[in-house]
Amino acid sequence: MPIVFFLLFLKRNNEKKLWVIFAYVVLSFLTDITNGSLPKDSQLKFYFFSLFTLIEYTLFSVFLYLNFKSKTIKWLILSTLPLFFILVVYSIANRDQAKNFDAIPASLESILIIIFCVCFFFEQIRDMEISFIYASKTFWIIVAILVYMSATFFLFVSAEFLTQQERAAYWFINLISNLIKNILLTIAFIMPNYKPQPLNERPYDEELFEKPAI
Repeated sequence: MPIVFFLLFLKRNNEKKLWVIFAYVVLSFLTDITNGSLPKDSQLKFYFFSLFTLIEYTLFSVFLYLNFKSKTIKWLILSTLPLFFILVVYSIANRDQAKNFDAIPASLESILIIIFCVCFFFEQIRDMEISFIYASKTFWIIVAILVYMSATFFLFVSAEFLTQQERAAYWFINLISNLIKNILLTIAFIMPNYKPQPLNERPYDEELFEKPAI
């Protein structure tokens, strides 16, 4: 659904940062298709999920980096990327043969992305702009990412200790959160472009500021 609406409203979605999210949406779609074709107990699933987690975290990090104004937060985002890469490689090299899901990298990804999303909203609150934050595409995309990561965090943490049958019983949480994420991304792609206006540039009606008649 997000892929279709992104292409339908392509003129509204020509920003570089939106193409990053579009790349993620396409990746997610292809991952769902490929995952469904793999045997349930296939050892390839571990490598498959690890690669997806790595690319997903990279794309989310790039998108967040492009939206932050704070140089400190931008530096933190960039500095976590090589560390996350190292963790994923270590997880692959020392994986348990009985496991086919990268629970530790996926859990760490959720923690980091949630923190960065919260920092983004905190930055928006501090930024003196006279715009409605929900009028921007970025707001809906960040909310989509935050909802998805928050909803699946405990599922990914517990996946390390669940059997295949138990994981299948709780995996509907991932499906529902993925659906909500796609709906929110679709809203973002449909919305018209909106540029917030700084407070000191806001047009105003001088009559509103006239002194009252005595």
